[in-house]
Amino acid sequence: MPESQSERDQTESDLPEPNQPERVRTRTGGRSAKVRDAVRDACLSYLAEGRVDFTMVDLAERAGVSRKTLYRWWPTHQDVLVEGLSTHVRQVSPPDTGAWESDVREFAHLVATFAADPVEVATSSLMASRQYPEFNALVVAQYAPVMQEWQRMVECAAERGDISAEHSPEAVINALVSPLFLAPMMMGRRASDEEVERTVGIILSATRP
Repeated sequence: MPESQSERDQTESDLPEPNQPERVRTRTGGRSAKVRDAVRDACLSYLAEGRVDFTMVDLAERAGVSRKTLYRWWPTHQDVLVEGLSTHVRQVSPPDTGAWESDVREFAHLVATFAADPVEVATSSLMASRQYPEFNALVVAQYAPVMQEWQRMVECAAERGDISAEHSPEAVINALVSPLFLAPMMMGRRASDEEVERTVGIILSATRP
């Protein structure tokens, strides 16, 4: 059953005091976690529709929270986008199987699925349109620490002696993930398992010690 307006307002009192300026919050369970989940999911649903210009009023209605609560915890449109994107871009954690070949293979299949996610496809299209420079900058900022995590997988393999250090971690990751992100954009579908395996083979060959 949907919450009443009074119940929505009461939710605000369940949230801990905000810590400025950090906007990404740790989930603590209970009503506060439900509010964050609802706001995040509503934001991502708009992005999946290719809409970055949704209003805070629209968002509050779709999330089922009061505008008072929304503005208290996400005062700006950018704060809401950070809430959604910060969760979205961290869906793929680099594996640590102890071997480069299995790391690359598992990671590639994870990325292929992630790249075909409607939010990711729509976000890439929005960025390619260059209509929203501030949004583009925000997405790049959210991806920066994620890319570092992905590159660390390559660094660990080099430290173990599994791969050649000829190529930089950035170059290896870019060569690995670019075709997997391109398939949904150009062909409207996830890269097939065969295509993923071909890409994995190229990377393994290029990084062989």
